[in-house]
Amino acid sequence: MRRWRESMRYRHAAVLTLALVVLAAGAAGCTAGRIGLVDSPRILAESAKALRYQKEIDDRESAMTTDLQMLVGQLSKEDLEARRQQYFRELQGLRAELEASLNREVRDVIHQVVREKRLRGVILKGPVFYSRPGTTVDITQEVIDRLK
Repeated sequence: MRRWRESMRYRHAAVLTLALVVLAAGAAGCTAGRIGLVDSPRILAESAKALRYQKEIDDRESAMTTDLQMLVGQLSKEDLEARRQQYFRELQGLRAELEASLNREVRDVIHQVVREKRLRGVILKGPVFYSRPGTTVDITQEVIDRLK
């Protein structure tokens, strides 16, 4: 679970990259003057898809931990360490696969919303010092709702 949270920072950067790609792609074909705002940490914390992926990783990690605990008296230290390293690599592979899948799905949903709302692009939500009324629209909840 801790590793998942630690990698949230990296996912945040990946979603930022995806949002910027959508921004560039969306700005080229849309004529409306509004910009979409996306709260990527909220998407990762609240979307059903992200929570399902997190549970899958947590369940697999728990099963691996249980297996290693059962093998403590049965295997030598070297064999146990080799098994731990193998499980760690498997878990990293699963995490990378699920993160890539989630990033693709988030990018696709953001792109759909940009087209439907005819937005000029999307930026990550953060402190806004000045914005003309009606020029930005928060699309975070819509993205979360579509990531089922």
